[in-house]
Amino acid sequence: MTRIAAIDAGSNAIRFVVADREGATPLRVVRKIREPIRLGHGVFTDGGLDDRTMEAAVRAFVRFRGEMDALGVNRFRAVATSATREAANRERFLERIRTASGIELEPISGAEEARLVHLAVRTRVDLARGNWILVDLGGGSVEVSLVDHGGIHWSRSYRIGTVRLLETLAHANGCHDSVRTWVERQLRSLVIPAPAPGPTAFAATGGNIEAIARLGLSYLDPLRIALLPTDRLDAVILLLSAMTVPERIAELRLRPDRADVILPAALVYRHFARIAQARKIVVPNVGVKEGVLVELGAPRAPCSPEVPAPPQRKRRPRRSSGE
Repeated sequence: MTRIAAIDAGSNAIRFVVADREGATPLRVVRKIREPIRLGHGVFTDGGLDDRTMEAAVRAFVRFRGEMDALGVNRFRAVATSATREAANRERFLERIRTASGIELEPISGAEEARLVHLAVRTRVDLARGNWILVDLGGGSVEVSLVDHGGIHWSRSYRIGTVRLLETLAHANGCHDSVRTWVERQLRSLVIPAPAPGPTAFAATGGNIEAIARLGLSYLDPLRIALLPTDRLDAVILLLSAMTVPERIAELRLRPDRADVILPAALVYRHFARIAQARKIVVPNVGVKEGVLVELGAPRAPCSPEVPAPPQRKRRPRRSSGE
């Protein structure tokens, strides 16, 4: 048995998961943590991570390190997405995490995000039948790919994410009609190429589509795929548009860091579903962190460092009695 861990430092939250891999059996998750730390706060408007956000992230990584040591993790990979890779002060941020926790946090490209998501999705969804449009939406970017079981045939990362949309909207100082109008305006230039002839299916990943599917279907099993009709997505958009963020928290029981970004997310997913002419959206309930786990659990995983020893504080030399 191999015990592995993945850390996904996204723009809206940092996620940590530990799982066991034994032979050819599916991964068995033994620990999951979601830290609601919005790394994208300020990055997409001011260019860098602020000190308070950095400090919260460092504390989270120290906690993750303690969890890995306690659980006996053999291999791990920690990746960071758009907020970290775009931050002007990212090297100072990465060094603080490395010094405090001994964890090497790796900023990855949009292409690598898409590859990891594809790895995860094909463990849940049969991609062999026809072509698939895969949309992975995060806080800072959206990765759109044309895929099948064999691989990715086209992929593009757009700098459109839920946190980025909200923060640039606020930065516009009220020069907008509504959140819906603002988001739809930003989405006008986002396109996908025409897929190859044959049936094309549409799959979406990310925490927001899972929350949207839960609202649209009233129930969601995280261990199984869900099918969300686009008319149910439209109904969720109308519901969210009619509610304030506090109302979404109180009446829909959404987390505060989900309640403000879920409407922009729903509009992004609807935009791509409309382009794809999809009548339903497949929700696999996996993402970047599951892709990391899939790769770590494979024989001779290429990006799976052995867990290093935690950083040691230098001890002061003891003074002799004669001093």
